[in-house]
Amino acid sequence: MASADDTPMVALRRTAGAPQTLKPELIFSGANFQASAGRLDSNDITLPDRKISKTHCKMILRTCKQKGADDGEVLRRLFIRDFSSFGTFVNGTAIIKDQWVMLQHNDVIGLRNPHGNPGMGEYQVHYFDAKAQVDATNPPPAAAAAAAA
Repeated sequence: MASADDTPMVALRRTAGAPQTLKPELIFSGANFQASAGRLDSNDITLPDRKISKTHCKMILRTCKQKGADDGEVLRRLFIRDFSSFGTFVNGTAIIKDQWVMLQHNDVIGLRNPHGNPGMGEYQVHYFDAKAQVDATNPPPAAAAAAAA
């Protein structure tokens, strides 16, 4: 029987266009709550490419309180931070260097410049909890308006 620390919470799944040398899946749980990606073999995800930094980005599973929840509902969400020279991309858009960004269900992470094409990323985020999947398909009105603009 698996302990609560071993329960999968988030998976990064390799996209169809990613190099086949990359791990097909990386699971985050209470016991495995952080990972790094980069050119060095010591990273959890290794991509030997000149445009990939030695430690390109780091990801961590954090506990967050849901905004607007009266009952203090706590969620586990994956955050990513860019440490690279060439950029880390979420859905085809560069994230701000040295700043943690929360990843949503179905977000695509790119370690190489996708030139604005979100389908060019290496991994797609998959949350195992239904709440994250519903939130991704029904964004808050402000987020939906910003996406439409």
